[in-house]
Amino acid sequence: MNEKNSGELKPDVRIVGAQDWRVWRDLRLEGLADTPIGFAELHADALAKSDEAWMDAMQWPGLRLMAFAGPDPDARPWGLAGGFHRGDVPILFGVYVRPAVRGRGVLEALVEVVRAWAAPDALTLDVHEDNHRAHAAYLRLGFADTGERTSGGGIDGRDLLRMRAR
Repeated sequence: MNEKNSGELKPDVRIVGAQDWRVWRDLRLEGLADTPIGFAELHADALAKSDEAWMDAMQWPGLRLMAFAGPDPDARPWGLAGGFHRGDVPILFGVYVRPAVRGRGVLEALVEVVRAWAAPDALTLDVHEDNHRAHAAYLRLGFADTGERTSGGGIDGRDLLRMRAR
C-alpha cells in the first residue's frame, strides 16, 4: 500500500491508558523516526526514556487514542493522536498515521474523536512550518491557519504554525 491508496478504512478508534504504554511507545517511536519535525521531541530523546517515564506520561491529563483495524486486542495500530488543555484551549497533539494507511480515513477518524472531546471549544494545533504534508491534511479536515506563529518553537528551532478548527 502507498500514501494514495483508494478505499476508505473503518478504524476502530480506542481511548488508551497506562496499560497501553508499550504499544503507544512503539508507535510514537515509529512516528518520530518517520517524521522528525512532526513532534515536540527528538527520536533519540524518546528512545532514551525509561519504561517508567513512558508509563508516567500515559497518566498525564488529557486524551490518548489509537486507531486499529478492528476490535482484536492484539491488532497492530494504524495511528495515534491525543488531546490536552492549555488553559481553556483544547490542543490536538502527537498525531501519527502509518504510511501504509495514510489517505484512507485513519487521520479523519482520530481527529473526529479528539474534536468531540474538545467540544464545544475549537480544537487547536501547532504544525511545523516545513511539515507540508500535515499542514495540507489539517486544511482538508477543516482547520485554518490563525496567522499565529511560535517563533523557534519547533525541535529544530524553526517556527510552528497555529491552526484552529473552523
